[in-house]
Amino acid sequence: MRDAFDVFDYIDFLRARWKFAAVACGFAIAASLATSLLLPKRYTATATILIDPPAAGDPRIATAVSTVYLESLKTYELLATNDQLFLRAAGQFHLLGQGASIESLKRRVLKVDKLRDTRALQISVTLSGPHAAQAMAQFIAQGAVELSRSGGKEADEARIQDASKAADIAKARLLDVENAWQKAAGAQSAEALRLGVSDESDLKSHVEEQLLDEESGDSPGRAELLKKRISELNLSIREKSAALAQQSAREDDLQAMLTAARASYDASTQRLADLQVGMGTRSEWLRLVDPGIVPERPSSPNVPLILIGAALLALFGSWLYLTISFSLIRGRRRYDLPLRYATHGDD
Repeated sequence: MRDAFDVFDYIDFLRARWKFAAVACGFAIAASLATSLLLPKRYTATATILIDPPAAGDPRIATAVSTVYLESLKTYELLATNDQLFLRAAGQFHLLGQGASIESLKRRVLKVDKLRDTRALQISVTLSGPHAAQAMAQFIAQGAVELSRSGGKEADEARIQDASKAADIAKARLLDVENAWQKAAGAQSAEALRLGVSDESDLKSHVEEQLLDEESGDSPGRAELLKKRISELNLSIREKSAALAQQSAREDDLQAMLTAARASYDASTQRLADLQVGMGTRSEWLRLVDPGIVPERPSSPNVPLILIGAALLALFGSWLYLTISFSLIRGRRRYDLPLRYATHGDD
């Protein structure tokens, strides 16, 4: 039982050496304070962009408040982290030529975050000067807004250009079909052939009546001429009927093509008009709602946090050192006890 861990003995051991922990914490606090005062101060300024949903009439407006839609707006972080935009900003505020690569400079200076479940995009810039930090954050925010607008304008212009080409193609197709229809509706139109067949049918009926009159009389020569004429009319009627059937089918096809061409042209011109009217309303709009303020307090070094961390680390190190010392002392006691027993036994 003598070798069992004694909590009270351990507490008394720590209490007797509290000055060691106090000295360690004081030294750590003093050292961290001196280090914090020597570190260069850096200031963080934050500009805020609001992502407005598409204008009314766009079907995506119905999803403007959905979680999926809000999460999809994180893609706009890419505008604010655009390499060319940051390179322009770094040149504008004389950050280049300091020995660091543009990638490491960007990671150290710029932070862009789309706030969760909101349409707000925050752009934070950390620099050694508070005025420069605020100006650069505003510069990058305005650049992101301009990139969004120019990108939306280019997309709208591309859609309008494609719609204009489609309308021109539909118009050319409509003109071709109309020309073909006009040619088909000329002298050999179905209506003209239909009238021809009707006239010859009437003529045939008249000749047949004459033939009946001649056959009842004594004029065989005249009757033969009338029969020959009837045969010629039958042949002509068959030929014109066949031509009428072909012409009717052709005109029906052309009519269907003309109807489809007109519908296609109307649809393409309507789409072009809709795109022209809705230009700039089919994508989100970025607005700079807060250019940020000039920070008055540095964001780093965070002196209170550093002091608290140093004190906690020193306190933990002191406790660990004293615990190890307590274990070593107990070990020596267990080792020395059998030796004393052996010595008394010899006596």
